Amino acid sequence: MEKKGSSYEKSVKLENGKKYEFRYLSDDKGWFNDHAADAYVPSPYFGIDNSVVDLSALPEKKKTVKKVAAKKPVAKKTVAKKPVAKKTTTKAKKDDLKKIEGIGPKIASILTDNGYGTFSALSKASVKSLEEILKAAGPRYTMHKPGTWPKQAKLAASGDWDKLKTLQDKLDGGK
Repeated sequence: MEKKGSSYEKSVKLENGKKYEFRYLSDDKGWFNDHAADAYVPSPYFGIDNSVVDLSALPEKKKTVKKVAAKKPVAKKTVAKKPVAKKTTTKAKKDDLKKIEGIGPKIASILTDNGYGTFSALSKASVKSLEEILKAAGPRYTMHKPGTWPKQAKLAASGDWDKLKTLQDKLDGGK
């Protein structure tokens, strides 16, 4: 456990494909459940339920191996060389959506996968469409409120970091 301010935090990596039961311990209230858990199951102790985080629906990462076809012998021809224009490749620009109050790494990934990987794209999103994306991602994401994300993204897209900071100082977790 690490002390952060007046509380303690601990992060653990969980394997995909499993269900995990958990509870929180509070100094003044004892044990309590997560209000946004995927489910609740009875513990071995009478009258006590545990919170459940269900990662069984998430696919496990699989290693993919490409099969390479054997090269066929090709007859060589002598051809005069022509100057080849250099190819210019441009990678799709992605912004660090975690700079938006209320967006962490997982939600940033979900938004990017749904076409909102830049501040500009996110600034044009409707709150309703963002809520639908979070709902489709699973019950643990429905607790997040994206009401201010487009406004914050608009400020970030325009490079107005001072106004963004002022706005974020007024927010609590993006709300």
